[in-house]
Parts: sequence; C-alpha cells; structure tokens
Amino acid sequence: MNIKTTLVIIAFLIFITTNFAQERITIVPHPKEIKLNEGELYLDEVVRVGFKNQKVSAVADLMAQDLYKLYQIRVKAKEGKADIFLDIDNSLAEEEFNIIVTKANVTVKGGSYNAVCMGVTSVLQLAKPKKAGLIFPLCEIKDKPTSEYRGVMLDVARQWHSIETVKQVVELCRWYKIRYLQIHLTDDQSFTFPSTTYPNLPTKGRHYSLDELKYLVDFATKRGVVIIPEFDAPGHTTAMRKAMPELFGPSNLGVVDMTKDEVYRAMETIMKEMMDVFYTSPYFHIGGDEAWLGEFQKKEATKAHVAKNDFDNAHDVYLDFLVKMHEVVKKHGKKTLVWESFSGEGSRKVKIPKDMIVFAWETAYQRPESLLKNGYTIINASWKPAYVTPGWRWTKEYIYNWNLHRWENHWNATPAYFNPIQLDKSTPILGGQLCSWEMSEEEQIASIHKRVSAISEVFWNGEGKKSYEDYNERAHIVDDLYTKLIFPVNVEREGFNEPEYEGIYFNRENEFSDKAKVKFKPILADTKLTYTTDGSMPTFSSPQLPKVLELDNNFSARIGVFNSKGLSIGYKVAKYEVNAIKSKIVGDTIPLRDINSKRNRVEFIDEVELELKNLKDQSEIRYTTDGSRPTMNSKRYQGNVLINSSMDLKASCFFDGVPYGKLYENKFVKKNYEKNITTAKKIVAVDRGTGSGINLDKAIDGFVDIDGYWDNSNEATSVIIDLDQETVISSIQLYTYWDGNRVYGYTVEASVNGKDWELIVDRTSNGEVATENGYIDEFTKTKAKFIRVNMLSNTANSSMHIVEVRAY
Repeated sequence: MNIKTTLVIIAFLIFITTNFAQERITIVPHPKEIKLNEGELYLDEVVRVGFKNQKVSAVADLMAQDLYKLYQIRVKAKEGKADIFLDIDNSLAEEEFNIIVTKANVTVKGGSYNAVCMGVTSVLQLAKPKKAGLIFPLCEIKDKPTSEYRGVMLDVARQWHSIETVKQVVELCRWYKIRYLQIHLTDDQSFTFPSTTYPNLPTKGRHYSLDELKYLVDFATKRGVVIIPEFDAPGHTTAMRKAMPELFGPSNLGVVDMTKDEVYRAMETIMKEMMDVFYTSPYFHIGGDEAWLGEFQKKEATKAHVAKNDFDNAHDVYLDFLVKMHEVVKKHGKKTLVWESFSGEGSRKVKIPKDMIVFAWETAYQRPESLLKNGYTIINASWKPAYVTPGWRWTKEYIYNWNLHRWENHWNATPAYFNPIQLDKSTPILGGQLCSWEMSEEEQIASIHKRVSAISEVFWNGEGKKSYEDYNERAHIVDDLYTKLIFPVNVEREGFNEPEYEGIYFNRENEFSDKAKVKFKPILADTKLTYTTDGSMPTFSSPQLPKVLELDNNFSARIGVFNSKGLSIGYKVAKYEVNAIKSKIVGDTIPLRDINSKRNRVEFIDEVELELKNLKDQSEIRYTTDGSRPTMNSKRYQGNVLINSSMDLKASCFFDGVPYGKLYENKFVKKNYEKNITTAKKIVAVDRGTGSGINLDKAIDGFVDIDGYWDNSNEATSVIIDLDQETVISSIQLYTYWDGNRVYGYTVEASVNGKDWELIVDRTSNGEVATENGYIDEFTKTKAKFIRVNMLSNTANSSMHIVEVRAY
C-alpha cells in the first residue's frame, strides 16, 4: 500500500469518526465549542450524580429525576465524586459552563447555579440509551450565550392557564436555556394576581393563589429560570376598572384614572406585592402599550390635571404615569421593562428615563434604531416572527433563519411591513423574546415548543448558528425528549391525514378523515393514565384512559400520568379532530406574504377553481358561497367550483344527513389588477421634507389593494412617474385610501421634459368621497413623458395616501 493510499484511508477514517461523533452531539442550542475525542463513556442502569458544593444539590436531585423519566436510569444524588459530577467554578462567567466527558465520568462546571442547570440540560440531551444504560461521546464542551436576555412571554390574562401548564412552559424554557419567563398577569380580560391589599381585584375563577405563585417561583428557580411579572398599565386594565371602579375609574375610561393620587398609591402597593412573590427577578415589566386616551382626555379632571402640572395634553399625563411607575420599580431595587409605546424621548414636557429597557416589538411607536439613537437599551420582540398568536405564527424554519437585529411585521400600517428593518449586526441588542399572546391552554404547548427551540438558537448563538438542516436533525431528537419530560408516555398514531405536519396550522398533525387509533404506552413502570373531558385537571381517581383510543369522531381530553403513590408526573392536552375534506386550488393565485391561520384567504386576478375531495365513505359535501354555514339544503358538490368573483366559501361533509368533521372555509378575493401606462414605471416622491414616504412602488404596481398604498408620512406630498417615453394620455384614474368618509384634494400635471408642467386634473376643491372605484378624470389628449400627482388635502388626517395611479 503506497503512502498516498494510506493517507486517503486515514483521512476517510477521520472524516467518518468525526461525523459519527458530530451526529451524537444532539444539543439545542448548539454549544459554542466542542472538542470531540475518540471513544465513548458507558454508564450502567445505576448512576451516581455527585456534587461538592451544596448550592447545586437541588439541580443534582432534579437531574436524578430527569434521568429516570427520560431514560429509566436509577440515580443516586449525593455529595462527593460520582459518575456525573456537578460543581460551581467561580473562574467562569455567570452563564458560562464546561462539560468534560472522559472514560471515567462526566463533569459539569458552571459559573453559577443557573449555569450548572444549563450544563445539566446539555448532558441530558447529549446522552443516548444503550442496553440498560447510557452512552456519551468523549468530548469537551465550552459554552455560554451570545445574548444576555433570552426570554419567553406567556399571556395568562387573556386566556386562563392552570399552574400545571405554566410549569410546562417553565420546563420548556429550562430545556432550551431560556433564562427569563415573563408572565403577562393582567389585561382587560382578567386580573390574575391575588392581591391581599385589594382582595376584590383578582378576577373570579381566573386568578392564582399566593401559594401557587410562590410554588411556581420555587419550581422555576430550581430549574434556572427567572419569572418576570408584568403588570400592564395604564391601558389593558378593564378588569381592574370593572372590579374597583371607585378607585381605578369606570370600565369605559380606557385607562386607569391617572389624575388620582390614590391610584398611584394603589399601583405601588400592588407592584410591591408582585415583587415580593417574584423576588428572584431583577426586572419588573410595567406594560405601558396601547393606552387609548380618547375618553380620558375628555374628563374635566384630566384637563385640570394637565393644567396643574403644566403639561401640554393628556398624552403627557400618560408619559408621566410611566415615569412614576419606573420610579417605583427603581425604589424597590429592580430594573424597568416596558413595551415600545412612546416616540422620541417622550414629549416636550415629559422625558422617558434612559434606564428603562424597551421591548421593540411593533415599530409603530418608534423604530428600533431611533430608540437606540435616543439612548435606550432594547430587547428585540419583533412581531414577525417572534410572536405566536392563534392566527399569526411563523414556521420554526422562518424563526431559525431570523436574526436579533431584524424587525418585521404582518401589519401594513407599520414601517417594518413592506421594508423590514435590518440593523448592523454589531449594534448592541440586549437580547430577544418570543411572545405567546392570547393562546388557549389547549393550544399553548403544541404551538410554542418547537418555536422556542428554533428561537433559542438565535438567542444563544447569534450569527454563529449552524445550518437549518443541521439544527433540524438535532431539534427532532431534543424536542422528543422535552415531550417525554412533560408527558412520559410513548404515543403511537394510526390513520391520521398528515401525522408529520409542522406548519402554521394548529393541530393539523392530529386530524383524521374516518377512523384513527392512538396507543398510549407509559414509559415508566407502575404508572397510571387518567383523563377528563370537561376541561378540569385529571387526578389519580379520574377515569382511566384506555390503552388504545379507537376514534371515529372528535376527541379532546386532558390526560394525567400518575405514579404508584398517586403523584402527578406528567400531563398533556390531547385533541384529535375529524377533517374529511381535502382541498386544492386550481389556477393562478397571488402568493400571500403572511397567512393568518384562523382566516384562510386566497387572492387571484382572473379566476380559479376549487377542488374538494371527500375522505369519508358514504358521505357528501355541501357548500355555500355567501359565508353562511352549509346545511343539507345547500348546493351539493359535484365537481370543481369555478370562482371568478370574490366570495366567502364554506363547505361541510355530511354523513347520514349530519355535519361530519371540520368545516372548510376560505375567503376568495378577486384583486383589481390592470397593466396600464404607469405600471412598474419609475416613480419618485418630491416637494416637502427629506423622506419619500412608505411603499412608494405600491402606487404603480397595477393593483388596487387597500392594504398596499403609498403613505407620504407627512413628508413628500407629490409623486412623479416617468413613463420612459413620450405618450399621449387622455384619462387619469387615481385610487386613494377609502373608508366611506374621507375626501382627498389633489391636482395632476403632465410634462414632456420634466421641467415645464401642464395642469390636466384639478380637484383642489374636491367634494367627492373616496371609494374603491377611485377618482376618474378625462381631459383633452395630452403628450406626456412625466406625470406628477400633487396631494393637497385629506379630510381624515394629515397623511396622504395613493393606492394606485392609472393613466390611459
């Protein structure tokens, strides 16, 4: 064998060994540094977890529980040397940890208790079962986060969550090294904090007990997770005002009554109560967003308060409220968190302190670069893709490929909608947060667990992320471990339509068309599965769950896992749904940039066809096109439905004359598109200010779309369209924003050289209300290479809006 052949073989063996070992590093988020060594450590079915520092005894006990639950390994946690040894190393940074796997043992050292917790999580993910024990690749791991703030927000005020579900979110944070769990405790729908000073304040049937919250804090602390309380005010306080209108103001006020001294005293009292419970948090979130002042500013007391304090208006009262809440937070040794909710530095009279940390979420109040320029520390909570709501959510791949210096939005009224904001990646951002809003308890874990996995990589590794393909291979393994951690049961399913679905639609992976089977096999010995179907939490004495569910209709239940002592060791919300209709759109559609999963929508220009397939034997499909729910008297589906106009189409499968399975519904929207002289030509905005407004190209894209228009943003007031060549025109059709109330004044001019202009349309004194048909003006044939539209007035507000300019 020659030297060249030998070197090739050696290189091949190194490649195989390295890649084999690399495949075994199934940790999410991926560690910063890994040194792989040849060989592996095998630990048998009895493992000793040891520690030197008593401070980590709690995480040693926790690891023992997890090793048994995940791998059925019997563990003894004790002080001293062991198979897995945990320790605090003060030479490491607070969130830094090292893992060393040798042929003798596993050692985890962290710069703090929390760092050791994160190291333990990595070890749990690194382990692989073998025979009756575990194997670990021999390696050295050095790890620490890129972002200081890594958060998840849970909304329990709009949709009530049991403490058991909140615990599962804590476990999710721990599993993916999310340090902070912000809990949105108050909103218009309910006040969930159990104030002892104001016992009438908590919403009946929708609040926690002090014991529950104290237990939750202890539960999270042991897992290295810090719970941040959010007390959202002065807006989002309807529940408070309904409960105590004599103190906080009437329910229709929109905000708490910020003119009353006793309100400020009450706010501080409640905040102090919250801080005492959530004592581990260095932060306190004061909310502050979406404070609607319409009714508040009409009050005589508000006008008097404005005058007394030399404010300019009610908005100054609101800003002053935020400042006062910040002072309370600082007084009690915490740092203030607040939603992006003000412009600039506040107002002429009231300045927002620079030591308030701002969650930049919507970009509507203030752009992130403006917040930074004004001296604020910011956390990225970009609506897209870091929000998860019942309708709006993005795939884990989209989330993974996002970065902490980028802001996007699904709402066309925000700057980040058409033009995502991408800051330089050297710009200092404290971190990021995924926010779960308005989610039902049924949807919560199923909707966020894979998304938290993806975003954890963004928070932890920043620009050092691996490829999505590399992440996805690890993620499936690690996510499966998380589901077993909270529900130690193997679930096998048969007969489902799309069992591997991972898109934006909730629960599609659990839909079946006719009959399905679900088998539940507890992982641990001597465990019992019970269930409830009335929404209550299952107990040991609840009905026992069948080993096999034979499904031919919808089934929803809460399933509890109990050990032989009757203690709860897991819990799951299960929902299996019939969907007997498969749909397909035939024809050209306009791709939607963002999809609301609760409001299906198809946009097209000419016509499309809807193909429906009935998946249930001996049944039929009936449908309507007026938005009403189908009945047996509705039109029977007998072939593709031709759709050449806008309509709300609903279809239902009927079996034995009774609706069977999910309702199909879709909003079909025929778009007004026409290619004309101006379509896709060059366009510029001119006249006043330095900006060109927002979405200038929308004015000449050929579409009349009320969701897509040029907004002058109080800057430019005219647009000039370059037609490329001299053209004869005799008609202008201008579409402005329409809502049935506003009137726009404008003029249109033509020019062959861009210097000398001829007036061809004069609607300076226009009295015609803007409609979806636009304004149409005909005139004598005129030569033009340039068309200038001068927007002069809008009876609704100071902004000017052009949806489309068409010339003929």
